[in-house]
Amino acid sequence: MQPLRLLLFCLLVLFCYSSAAYAETDSSVTSSPDVLQEIRDFHQPSPFDAESSRSSFSAASTGKATFADVPADHWAKREIEFLYERAIIQGYNENGVMKFHPNENVTRAQAAKMIMKALGESEKKVTRARFTDVPPSHWAAGWIERAVEKGIFKGYEDGTFQPNAPLKRSQMSKIIAIAFKLPEPAVAKNQQIFRDIKPDYWAYPYIAKLYYHGISNGSDNQFMPESYISRAQFSAFVARALNKDFRLSVNSPAIATGKVTADTLNVRSAGNANASVIGQLVRGTVVNVLEINGYWAKISYNGKTGYVHKSYLKLKNISGNPVQGRIIVVDAGHGGTDPGTMKEKTYEKNIVLSVAKKVKQKLESAGAKVIMTRETDVFKKLEERVQIAKNNYAELFVSIHVNSASPSASGTETYYDTSKNPNGYESYLLAKAIQQQIVSNASMKDRGVKDYNFYVVRNNNVPSVLIELGFITNNSDYQKLTSDYYQDIFAQSIYNGIVQYYSQ
Repeated sequence: MQPLRLLLFCLLVLFCYSSAAYAETDSSVTSSPDVLQEIRDFHQPSPFDAESSRSSFSAASTGKATFADVPADHWAKREIEFLYERAIIQGYNENGVMKFHPNENVTRAQAAKMIMKALGESEKKVTRARFTDVPPSHWAAGWIERAVEKGIFKGYEDGTFQPNAPLKRSQMSKIIAIAFKLPEPAVAKNQQIFRDIKPDYWAYPYIAKLYYHGISNGSDNQFMPESYISRAQFSAFVARALNKDFRLSVNSPAIATGKVTADTLNVRSAGNANASVIGQLVRGTVVNVLEINGYWAKISYNGKTGYVHKSYLKLKNISGNPVQGRIIVVDAGHGGTDPGTMKEKTYEKNIVLSVAKKVKQKLESAGAKVIMTRETDVFKKLEERVQIAKNNYAELFVSIHVNSASPSASGTETYYDTSKNPNGYESYLLAKAIQQQIVSNASMKDRGVKDYNFYVVRNNNVPSVLIELGFITNNSDYQKLTSDYYQDIFAQSIYNGIVQYYSQ
């Protein structure tokens, strides 16, 4: 029995040594599943090519998994094994099974050790504590001391380092950029890259470096700077910083984002309907829009580029006024030999043309490209009005009208169509925004938004609404419809509703 006891003692010593050797992580600090699910930039499947190509690296990883919890199809397997082969990261020996715990948060102490090892630095011998919460006996004291010495980490004003505090993505960007001395990107400064990172955000310069050097491309055009970073994600960043073969492709700065408004949207290899389909996007997906040519938008998503029909994207500017650059058709109803409804010698066609011109002026002042279906007292067929929108690659269609009925009927109502218009729901959102603005600002009775298949709203493919400002046959409404003061309020409300729609 003596040899067996000796063997057990040796195994116990070995296990203790292994636990110390793999003590780069504090397993008591676990990640929030909700937070991790939001950060999908590294493992979200590309909607384009089914098999995303990736450059090779010097030491090709095998199909066999080094860690039991990092299987062959794990999104960061190659990067994790790249670092493991270079002894930059280790893992956990759990009852003889090697695990990496890829979804656990990275702490400040762990990050300090990984960065120092990646830079080829040695662990510094510490005899006197610099920080009150990192005694010389702390497993990462030497690595923390070296990282502080190199100017990559700092402590807090209260004299602590907070070694077990999880690392945020914003903090990580600064650490990576400084540690690997990433140069300034050769692009215009203060270009907004992610929709949740403004150029005046404290970590913007570091995040921009990571993006333009192919280290991070975000998720759904977001960087999520306040979210914590996992061990797998941090490993991917470090591997990309060390080896350019792992880096992501970098696209030109986006001019806008686009939210898919169709159930499925084909992504094509070129900007025409005959180009091959290289993938599909689903409703609600947000992509970067790099450029627009006619009806075709060049987009990027998860580091890949393609082309989609812009009619099925809700475009949102990354900077500037929400309507800047948008192509909006303003349709003054009736005209010429078609006077519309009337009261005495006041014609609908004249009221709506006056309001339409005011809407145009407000939109153009904000940078929108406005197309009028008519600017004078001329007759236009309904199909002509729709065709004007299509010929000009319109992104929004707003038709302005005046109502009539019995003298007691009053108020504003706005129509949209879901029977044929593929952007029926977006039309509803636009109608709702405009309706609320008019009712509130012009003190009109709210007759609601209504789904009805008027020709100009059902035969357009873009968000389209038809507004009945008020009843010319009602004395109170009539006074507002014929007042230049209230016509400006109607126009401002329509403008506000359009801005509100694009801001949602």
